[in-house]
Amino acid sequence: MLLYNHRRERKERNTKMRNSNEEIKMTILERLAKVEYTNTYAFAIRDEKMVKAVIVENADEVLPLVTYCERNSASHGSVWGVRMNNKMEVFAILKEYAREIIPMCSVKEFERLYTEQRENGYKGNRGNLFEDMFAQYTNGAQNENKSAKCTECGDVVVNGEHIQVKFWNATITTEPQVNRFYTEYLLDKHVKECLKDW
Repeated sequence: MLLYNHRRERKERNTKMRNSNEEIKMTILERLAKVEYTNTYAFAIRDEKMVKAVIVENADEVLPLVTYCERNSASHGSVWGVRMNNKMEVFAILKEYAREIIPMCSVKEFERLYTEQRENGYKGNRGNLFEDMFAQYTNGAQNENKSAKCTECGDVVVNGEHIQVKFWNATITTEPQVNRFYTEYLLDKHVKECLKDW
């Protein structure tokens, strides 16, 4: 009599799913790298009970190491998204690639500020608060248009350099979003080639 090995099947299924998620993530990130305006990111990390901003150049090299891919729930459209991983190992990787690390405040102080601002009618999330703080600490100018695409500009401009700002566990991009940007990029490229020959 053969016994069915549920554990082995589950392990094989999980391995296949992990590999599939990794392929989807890499496709999304490769397309993002081709269309995004800037390749410099400021990531929020928790380090020694502090909130720090880690500025990384060549983010297309770092993003595959510090992100994961997951499918959103049906209530959120059931689309693939690439999100920041907020594990301590990821923070160590970001510190390795850092051009600059800026200590901002304690995690406790950050949470107190966030709670206080929410009570005073602040509509943003923790990522928005971190972006505001990053702009203040670096004397940077925030993008006036909060809904601007990542293909048009960075979130904050510091000394003429555009920087994308991401809080831990933030969604970097989603599959439909990056596909739309990539299609626009290919279309623009094709039109320019056609006009050049015209």
